[in-house]
Amino acid sequence: MIHILGISGSPRTGGNTSTLINAALESAAKEGVETKLIELGEYKLSVCLHGANCYELGRCIQEDGLNDIAKAMQVADGIIFGSPAYYGAVPGLMKNMFDRVGRFVDFRGKVGSSISVGRRSGMALTNVEMMFFMYVKEMIIPGIHGWPSGFALHPSDVLGDTEAMSMAREIGSRVAILAKLLSKNPPSWTIPPPNGIPRPAFGDDWR
Repeated sequence: MIHILGISGSPRTGGNTSTLINAALESAAKEGVETKLIELGEYKLSVCLHGANCYELGRCIQEDGLNDIAKAMQVADGIIFGSPAYYGAVPGLMKNMFDRVGRFVDFRGKVGSSISVGRRSGMALTNVEMMFFMYVKEMIIPGIHGWPSGFALHPSDVLGDTEAMSMAREIGSRVAILAKLLSKNPPSWTIPPPNGIPRPAFGDDWR
């Protein structure tokens, strides 16, 4: 079974960011995949301590729920990241998650997409930040015919942004469809080398 994971980087659970991600996941489910939503607002994720242990251990030494999130990421075939725009960037919760899971979770070949929410501006930069993470972690991002962003200030405001809701549903569908296709024909760079030598990845030089 194909697994599509949605991650809301908003400190507020059940807010506009989660609304858009849920719309995407509901659309993905119609393609016959399993879906799950993780809201980072339910966690208190600390900053990365910049140790090398996680790479060798395959987990973070900090016990604050990050490892549970990482396990969900590892089994996911596709991940939809969603975030509000905080001064044109993702909130600290999501940045802490990126900094830490990027050290030991293998994202190669997973399908990824992003959705952002903002009151007026900053959504484009927020999307770029999420997409750059996906890019350097060798994920595959399906294109979309519009801006994957919603306008909102108060709870549930994004429901009135019909274009954003439609875009979220289209993202969910495309992530699910592409993940199913890639599961049958995975890219060559995702197949482990026969000699057992670890493949270099972005961030290996941090150790």
